[in-house]
Amino acid sequence: MEFLLLFNEREGGPQPDEEGFARMAKYSDELRRRGVLRRGAPLAEASEGAIVRVRDGEAFITDGPFPETKELIAGFWIVDVADRAAALEIARHCPHLGRGPIEIHAVGQRHSFPDSGRDTPYLFAFRVEPGLSDSDGSKLREMLAFTRARAAEGSVFETAPLRSDPPAAHLALAAGTTVVKDGPFVETKDMIGGYSLVRAPGRAEAIDLARRTPHATWGPIEVRRIPFFDPV
Repeated sequence: MEFLLLFNEREGGPQPDEEGFARMAKYSDELRRRGVLRRGAPLAEASEGAIVRVRDGEAFITDGPFPETKELIAGFWIVDVADRAAALEIARHCPHLGRGPIEIHAVGQRHSFPDSGRDTPYLFAFRVEPGLSDSDGSKLREMLAFTRARAAEGSVFETAPLRSDPPAAHLALAAGTTVVKDGPFVETKDMIGGYSLVRAPGRAEAIDLARRTPHATWGPIEVRRIPFFDPV
């Protein structure tokens, strides 16, 4: 079963250093050797990112950093483990927990396409605002049709919705103790409902692709540059 681990950081929290990067690299290498790590990458600074929304056909772009967000995504892993308990165990031992919280989300069917390797990779994080539903699956079908068309062009190479069962989890350190909260997280205005990995020549082109993505009419899309992928 696959889980998405989102590495969050809080404004004013500890900044990454060489020692921290080395510990994360060592842990990701251990997970790779165990055959657990399926995908992973850090993200560039939020100041480079953008939030894309489309309302009544008009696109609204918010440049990062995002003051309305208490926690920013600093990176992600996708791990393949037996169950939620195993994913929680990985998160508990992850060096990032010393810098900021980690969210765990169960991944639905992950759709992978050939990666052209051209241009710069970006993460699109699809945020879900309260009240959004897809009871008949029509939104998912529209997203998959759009994704397949973009994959044929070489601009999208992975996408997946996230599942609510088993529930998401939020791990954070408090007074040296790991505190685990089960989702949904009432203090969060919107949740991550899925993601895509895309390639674009630059930030403007990535934002334009997000603007054309169907989800932008239902909720915000966070656009973040990926400096590199972890070896898997």
